[in-house]
Amino acid sequence: MTPASTRLFACLHAALALLALPAHGADAPRCTYYEIATLPIRYAGPSLTPAVDGSIDEMPATMLVDTGAFDTILTMTGVVKRNLPLHMTGRYVNGISGFSRLYVTRIKEFGIGPTRTTRRLDLPVVYETAFTPAFDAILGSPFLLQRDLEFDLGAKKIRFFQPENCKDVPLRIWQEQAVSVPFERSWDSSPNPHFTAIVNGKEVDAMIDTGAHRSFLQRGAAKKVGIDVTAPGVTRMGDAGGIGADRAPHWIAPVKSIQIGDETIKDAEIGVIETQGSNGADLYLGQDFLRSHRVLFAMSQRKLYFTYTGGEVFTRGTGLEPWMRTEADGGNADAQYVLSTMYAAGRGGVTRDPLVAQVWLDMAVTSGQPHANLIAGRRALLAGHADQAIPLLRKALDQLPAERYGALWLYTARVKNGEAELARSELADSMDKQHDEAWPEPVGRFYLGKIDAARLLDEAGRDKDSAARRRCQAEGYMAEWYRAQGDTAKADALAAEARTRCAPAAPAAKTAAQAAPPAAKTPADDDAP
Repeated sequence: MTPASTRLFACLHAALALLALPAHGADAPRCTYYEIATLPIRYAGPSLTPAVDGSIDEMPATMLVDTGAFDTILTMTGVVKRNLPLHMTGRYVNGISGFSRLYVTRIKEFGIGPTRTTRRLDLPVVYETAFTPAFDAILGSPFLLQRDLEFDLGAKKIRFFQPENCKDVPLRIWQEQAVSVPFERSWDSSPNPHFTAIVNGKEVDAMIDTGAHRSFLQRGAAKKVGIDVTAPGVTRMGDAGGIGADRAPHWIAPVKSIQIGDETIKDAEIGVIETQGSNGADLYLGQDFLRSHRVLFAMSQRKLYFTYTGGEVFTRGTGLEPWMRTEADGGNADAQYVLSTMYAAGRGGVTRDPLVAQVWLDMAVTSGQPHANLIAGRRALLAGHADQAIPLLRKALDQLPAERYGALWLYTARVKNGEAELARSELADSMDKQHDEAWPEPVGRFYLGKIDAARLLDEAGRDKDSAARRRCQAEGYMAEWYRAQGDTAKADALAAEARTRCAPAAPAAKTAAQAAPPAAKTPADDDAP
């Protein structure tokens, strides 16, 4: 963290301490473990990731709770929503999806739970992500782990503690028996503790990543413990995505045993990811592990405490799990959206059922879930109902202003509805606020008349790894543009060419799930919530 942000977040924690620290005698020799504050967490975004509510510049903000994050950062969603200026740092950060430029912006107010500060602060901004972030900010380990922290995903809360006279005393804050493991030395700057786990009888470097949807091994570590992703019984999943613009191959593999302290899990399945950027550990314990355990980051003792609370420890993550249905039935619009995508695609162990998918999608739209509105708006546009698509897409983009494809869809809907000037001004404003040079930005420039078709196709082919896919997308969006302009002959010719070479990649052929991909966080998959 920058020195300014370190001071600020220390002030926030000091404010939390003043809220709940009880009086005590100065001569008390026994270990006293004070609960400073409790913050509720909720499942948020299309990855159903733990988040807390806060504020940035006096606007409500959803903040991912992520011990795996290198810092407390703003996302492009948070930046564009507040029209914050970006300043280059000349630095890059790496994550599961490769490398991203690191910018910085200045905010005037930052609040979490009952605390807030109005001290001006420069915060880092990660620019490239595999998906449009559903969060305004990410609370990283430098903020979360300044005090002892209990992460209780089952009860959907985090608690901060202040110990006194507890340095060498086993901590007992739960009724259940706890397992403790000592911190190991790590060479990165994050305070997130590393520890030793044993996988298939071999030691690996492990850490807790509260932002990871599933626990996973890096592919190199998996090979070291005898896991071959090409072997029978290994399932290829959709690619994972996070920080960086690339995608990371992801598998689910059987594992004979995983030992953490005195707890051993046998005959399990765990993720294996071929990360595109360097990462600091071999094994990341994610939300599947955390739903079956309480975890205490005892920073004051340099120990981690675990207690098992019940349920499957490592899940395949491909099924409709009971907690997802509970969230959806309880009115969580993000969970309702996730169920709609699962039933629409027939994945997650459920039979494909378009009618059930539509019911859940309608519920999510009614609740204002932005990705559900994107899908509903896209469907209305492709069905020829531009007037119905416009309010749905506009509402979605108000919540996800960094969504690039949705801005193109809204432009097309406006033009078809006879609102060409408004379409141009909205798209130009969106592109200006995003400071965007990444794909599909050239499509936007083509729509605005800044480049011709030949230049668009040339730019689509510049990245050799993505050239075929981007050319298909470019032709599909060009066909939509010509059709919106009334040039059906040119539109039909382009559409026919796209169908011949690459119909699945053309925008009109996108499925509902592809139209609004999950939020960017390690590891969110194409085929998983």
